[in-house]
Amino acid sequence: MATYSYTAKDLSGNTIKGSFDAASRDEVVTLIREKKYIPISIEEERSYKLNKNLELIRQKVKLRDLALFCRQFATTLRSGITVVDSLDILKKQSTNKKLKEVVEKIHEDVQKGNALSYAFSKEPKIFPPLLINMVETGEVSGTLDDVMDKMATHFEKEYKITQKVKSALTYPIVISVVAIGVVVMLLTFVIPTFVDMFASFNAELPLPTRMLLAMSNSLQSFWFVYIAVITLIIYGLKKYASTPDGRLRVDQFKLKMPVFGDLNTKIAMSRFSSNLSVMLNSGVDIIQAVEVVQRVVGNEFLKTRLEDVKDAIRKGYGLGMSMEQNGAFPPLVYQMVDVGENSGTLDYVLDKVSEFYESEVDTAINQLTTIIEPLIIVILGFVVGFIVISMLLPIFDLYAVMS
Repeated sequence: MATYSYTAKDLSGNTIKGSFDAASRDEVVTLIREKKYIPISIEEERSYKLNKNLELIRQKVKLRDLALFCRQFATTLRSGITVVDSLDILKKQSTNKKLKEVVEKIHEDVQKGNALSYAFSKEPKIFPPLLINMVETGEVSGTLDDVMDKMATHFEKEYKITQKVKSALTYPIVISVVAIGVVVMLLTFVIPTFVDMFASFNAELPLPTRMLLAMSNSLQSFWFVYIAVITLIIYGLKKYASTPDGRLRVDQFKLKMPVFGDLNTKIAMSRFSSNLSVMLNSGVDIIQAVEVVQRVVGNEFLKTRLEDVKDAIRKGYGLGMSMEQNGAFPPLVYQMVDVGENSGTLDYVLDKVSEFYESEVDTAINQLTTIIEPLIIVILGFVVGFIVISMLLPIFDLYAVMS
């Protein structure tokens, strides 16, 4: 597969320029003629291809980009524009180069007669399983515009939650990094200047001062060992987390860890309820809906528990009872699911559960920020206070002796 640039004329005599990814020049000629253009020249793109690919690899498609793409897609479809023409419009409007490149490929696939969901499925790193399945449902039911509108709303909610978590953690992380940097600078550059002065006392230094000097000497003499140990620990944790068992245990710990566990649980429940509500509201079978949610829930522990839920549903149990039996879901969730199943409004109830947990996430983030900020200040004050006291104690002792 290569990229070919072409120049052509339309029926009005206007010059048209563009490009296609194709296996040969003949295929490009066929694609140009399908658009009712007259080909003039076709050239294979060779220069700058490597740089272009590297640029596309570096750039990511964010939830905000997906939400905007789905919203614009829904708008064009509701205006009576065909899928092919909608994709042609969207690829020109996209400001994200990676997404623009992907939409161009999808446009070409659909032009060749492939289904839109099939074209989406060829880009699993860009389009999540939920979107692919929903597009397939929309194609079958003829409600693709509604599906795209629902997915835009869904991705907007996901983006808002992600941004709230990032904004809540930014301040503590920045303060922590600055604090560590200041302490390392004090131990490495400031403390050594007092060593000669302390040595001239010819007296035993207080314990805090000896501890501080030992830490300073150790950091100066074996800084490379500290860096190596920290690097190995980080590498080892990442390596373990990449294994199936490690990923399972890490994700389980995320839901039970102190302080952050409650927040992670609420985020997971909001995501689970929202995804399942969207699927059921579009008429997707409950088993298929759970399978899709398994792939997008973002937690390996919950994914394994959803497998148990799916097996229980196949045996004839209700969704609420299945969730209650495996013990991974809060009582509020499976009790509300029971209500939804009994009343025949499961998709509506799940949507309300998602909204509830979204508000709970806001509250949890505010509480977390309220707790973390003073905690960091206290820890930083304790560390700096220890350093200052350790430096002043020998001076006070010398003053007492001289008096």
